[in-house]
Amino acid sequence: MSRLVAVALALGLLVRLGYSWHGHRAGYLPTNSDGYESIALSLLDRGEYAMEAGRPTSLREPSYPLFIAGVYVVFGRHPGVVIFIHCILSVLTGWLLWLTGKRLFGEKISFASLLVFMVYPQSVYYCSYFFRETWLSFLFGLLLWASLSWSAAPGDPAGDMGAKWGGLASAAFGLANSAVLPACGLAGVLLWVAAPARTRPRRVFFYVGPLLLAFTAWSARNYFIHGRFVAGSTHGGEEFYQALIVPPEDLGTARQGEIVTADPILMDAATLPEAERNALLMKASLVWIEAHPGTFLSRVVAGFLKYWRLWPYQRNYHHSYAALVLASLLSDAWIIPLGFLGLWFFRARWRECAVLPAGIFAMTLVYGAVHAVIRYRLPLMGGMILFACAAAARLGGVGTTIFPSPRRRSTRISL
Repeated sequence: MSRLVAVALALGLLVRLGYSWHGHRAGYLPTNSDGYESIALSLLDRGEYAMEAGRPTSLREPSYPLFIAGVYVVFGRHPGVVIFIHCILSVLTGWLLWLTGKRLFGEKISFASLLVFMVYPQSVYYCSYFFRETWLSFLFGLLLWASLSWSAAPGDPAGDMGAKWGGLASAAFGLANSAVLPACGLAGVLLWVAAPARTRPRRVFFYVGPLLLAFTAWSARNYFIHGRFVAGSTHGGEEFYQALIVPPEDLGTARQGEIVTADPILMDAATLPEAERNALLMKASLVWIEAHPGTFLSRVVAGFLKYWRLWPYQRNYHHSYAALVLASLLSDAWIIPLGFLGLWFFRARWRECAVLPAGIFAMTLVYGAVHAVIRYRLPLMGGMILFACAAAARLGGVGTTIFPSPRRRSTRISL
């Protein structure tokens, strides 16, 4: 089986490198998409966390720009190296999924999930561009793998080691996208519940410590720069407000631009410094919700459905919309329903992988209520693939024989 796993990982890497070469050669997207590379270059050139010289920013959380800057320091300013490392990280995410699946369901289900992840379209696509999805997926995969040992028996060093790895992964994950911080916090609560009583204070300390240190440092920096508390990013208010005033069917279309440019609050906010702009738009969002409670509830429901939508809306894409729908029908259309079915089938075993239900619940709630985008669920899809394969096996009549029953056993964590 080890040889087959190595072959699957190698093929997955080749698929990612092949598409990345194509995407970079076609010039679909610039490397400074969303400003991550601009911040990294500003750090290297001027020591400023900024998109424009002399204007420090908190529009983007620091984990991913720091990753890009670190790659440039070590290998030189070659965007292709970042894309290459994206491909490596995505394959490592698949390997972590294999390790996780082997612990939960055995080698057959684990290998099936690895094969699916290696060709999963979104995991391949986002390797090729300077978006944070591949970075986030790797960190969540590491966090999920680490959580397998949180319920280890007292005296088993794997329990403490899992909490430490989980804390480091959670800190980087939360400071890559502040929208996932509730998921990180909920995972900490489930760690407390899953761990044996005698180990809870120590393991929670190991997990929460890095997360609190990182969040405190970033918040202190933001307060020093902007003179006010900024919880994660100064971009959240704009995304939230736009998702409220723009009907779901118009998001991502030319109509969204027309609505935005005609909105007086957005026009006034555009003249303010980013922290004040963010505060104004968050306040305006709450006022809008108070004035339109029924519409907000309908938007939240629509957001939940969009977050787990089986294929994308028809928009202007780099690829044929028909091809994207076909790719979605061959992947998400069966992974998502079977994944949720698997979570129900094996609900009694949540203690063994507490991070996955925490992530699904908290991220669906946050993105559904604020701004649902299909690609934002990518970090969760490895776990969904694993449980979809487990559900398929159970429906096929083998679930009662191949799945080990939940129990606390000594499981040493090692990379």
